[in-house]
Amino acid sequence: MTKRPAQPAVTETVDLTIDALGAHGDGIARYQGASVFVAYALPGDRVRVALSPKGNSAFTGRVTEIVTPAPNRVVPPCPVFTQCGGCQMQHMAMSDYSAWKRAQVAGTLATRGITLPPDTPLITTEPGQRRRANFAATKDNDQVTLGFHEAMSSNIVPLEDCLLLTPALRASLPHLRALIHAALHNKQAADIQVTETLTGLDVLVLSAVNLAEARRQPMIAVAREADFARVAWAHGKAQPEPILMARVPQVRFGGHLLDLPIGAFLQPSVAGEATLVAAVLNGVGKAKRVADLYSGCGTFSFPLSAKARVLAIDSAKPAIATLTTAANRAGLGGRLETMARDLDQSPLPPQDLKPFDAVIFDPPRAGAEMQARMLVKSRVPLVVVVSCNPASFARDARLLLDGGFALKSLIILDQFLWSHHAELVAVFKRS
Repeated sequence: MTKRPAQPAVTETVDLTIDALGAHGDGIARYQGASVFVAYALPGDRVRVALSPKGNSAFTGRVTEIVTPAPNRVVPPCPVFTQCGGCQMQHMAMSDYSAWKRAQVAGTLATRGITLPPDTPLITTEPGQRRRANFAATKDNDQVTLGFHEAMSSNIVPLEDCLLLTPALRASLPHLRALIHAALHNKQAADIQVTETLTGLDVLVLSAVNLAEARRQPMIAVAREADFARVAWAHGKAQPEPILMARVPQVRFGGHLLDLPIGAFLQPSVAGEATLVAAVLNGVGKAKRVADLYSGCGTFSFPLSAKARVLAIDSAKPAIATLTTAANRAGLGGRLETMARDLDQSPLPPQDLKPFDAVIFDPPRAGAEMQARMLVKSRVPLVVVVSCNPASFARDARLLLDGGFALKSLIILDQFLWSHHAELVAVFKRS
């Protein structure tokens, strides 16, 4: 098991009152004119903390005792909260948690001079709906530790259950431990990506070492016993290798079945995906020719194809190949076209954007700055932006606003419950 990094030296223990919450959910207090960042503390808490230097005249504080709790502090529902680094905000009443998340989005947009529309809804998914999870695992002394990392640490918190996961993922935890026990030698580690699909669980093991030939059959036996749909192994930068294919993992977009590529991106919950799709369809309106940029496997492309002609573009060739096959199988023909293209390196220029009544882009966390610049230079009248990072969204939105677009609507989706993450869907129209 990887050892925890050396912790900063504790200089002293002091009592502090928390004044505010930071962007990542840390409580913020003041001590001798310096900021102190205290994980799992809330405004109004009086806490005893062990101080450690953070740099730039700031400190981190580790709570050793809650002297007086804040009025909105609640009992966390998870027994390993504060140990597991997956959640930051289970100790806060939900109404205040939602207000804080909205305020964080508003504050991020304000750094670019963008005002959050007053009627902006915040939609929160319920616990027990996460259909995708990334676990960490190690094997030592013939024992497997599987779970999530501690906050700011490489240590793994052993996981027996998780309130965020779907019942199928929760039930898979013992089988995943058995799978890793069969696959790894002692002193080896791996990450495990698990996705619930219509045909069963899709498991991808990522390791710095190749799968030993002697471990292959024991691993397959465990996978069969667990009834996993597919198990694959990825070694370094090599292409993932299917180890077992009992059934093709499938998902459904817009009523159309799609065979999921190994390691493909998928929205973390069915409910969250439905919220995003509904917002995109509503935002596109009556547009008849739509470009779906950073399309992935077609989360938006397939629902859109029922009302418009769609061009789906993504740099991931397996995703585009899968999308193409599914579109042909569904008989969508000219209604859904595809293209493999790296939009970060080669964004669609204005002349290629001429045919489209609307453009959607749903980029990775880094955003789509170059494509936003091309959209400003084009004559596209309508842009729908889907983002998992308010900071890069604010940068791209500022480009659109400065280029003649107006922000018509915005929704906030909290698909990563009890964390600082937020997703956005925004509609921009030319003024």
